[in-house]
Amino acid sequence: MTLSLRALTKSYAGRLALADVGVELPAGGYTCLMGASGSGKTTLLRIVAGLERQDRGSVLLDGRPLDDLPAERRPVHTLFQDYALFPHLGAADNVAFAPRLLGVRGPELTARVRALLADVGLDMSFETRRPAAMSGGEQQRLALARALAGEPRWLLLDEPLAALDRPLRAGLRRLLRAVTRRRGLGCLHVTHDPEEALALADRLLVFGDGRLLASGAPAELYAAPPSLAVARLLGEVTPEPGGDGWLRPEHLRLCPPDRPPLQDMSLGTYPNRHVLSDMSQESLSVPLPSEPARASGTVGAVACLGDRWEVEVEIGGRVHLSRIGGAPACAPGQAVVVAWDPARVLRFAGQPA
Repeated sequence: MTLSLRALTKSYAGRLALADVGVELPAGGYTCLMGASGSGKTTLLRIVAGLERQDRGSVLLDGRPLDDLPAERRPVHTLFQDYALFPHLGAADNVAFAPRLLGVRGPELTARVRALLADVGLDMSFETRRPAAMSGGEQQRLALARALAGEPRWLLLDEPLAALDRPLRAGLRRLLRAVTRRRGLGCLHVTHDPEEALALADRLLVFGDGRLLASGAPAELYAAPPSLAVARLLGEVTPEPGGDGWLRPEHLRLCPPDRPPLQDMSLGTYPNRHVLSDMSQESLSVPLPSEPARASGTVGAVACLGDRWEVEVEIGGRVHLSRIGGAPACAPGQAVVVAWDPARVLRFAGQPA
């Protein structure tokens, strides 16, 4: 079912929360809504869910307006950050709640509940276990199974992974993507985490001050953001040394000042390249041009961020960052050269944003 949002506008006590937002979202697509707090993304989700009423505009599924339908009659289900599980019921009864309302009973109900639990990686040992006896990740899996039990055509997710630690988030991202693809569900997923949005989405909607700032494929928006505001929401950007553009930190390379940039760009090695993020792998594998842009600077600080290192370089009073794979062979106070591909410089009209 295609989800159509037509000129949605919403204000709270005179403050504009959504301003004329319109977009067409295809059936089965995974769309992430990104933006800072107060940018309008959760308001949009609640309007689609029927939990808020827009001032103007319309929500349609396959051309059918949903505006006059109450939340419980819309073919959507919302998965909240706090899971909203029934604390007095075991996992099976939590999942069975929606099918029972639909009239499913007996062996068919048992089979459906067990299939849903298995689909999210919970075996039969969880059937009678209550939410309080589960970990955060297990509760999130149960909440997903319960959301799927009502057979929605669109799944609405409001920061569903925000309360989980990083390893759990990564695993549940993969689960969400796999389960929704298998079932052909459309997803509208609110997040403030650019890594989460880039990993999950087929399409990304970026919001700012209630307005839709950008819409498109995540990789394309990351590589060529339409504005500095969008670039900053999708990841860190740093000023171009000596220029008027912007660069992603992973696009900057380092070398000792006495060597040409193309001879040794790493100031270290990459023994564990396989553990780097996809974006870091991409940036490390792309060669610099024969005549890269370059600037001299001084290392200000070196920090280990787990699977990568971060180096601050002071150039002309400004601090620049470079992320690399292995432990860098540089130290604070050391003179270095920063090099980059001029073709990767981001330039925006009307800077600054």
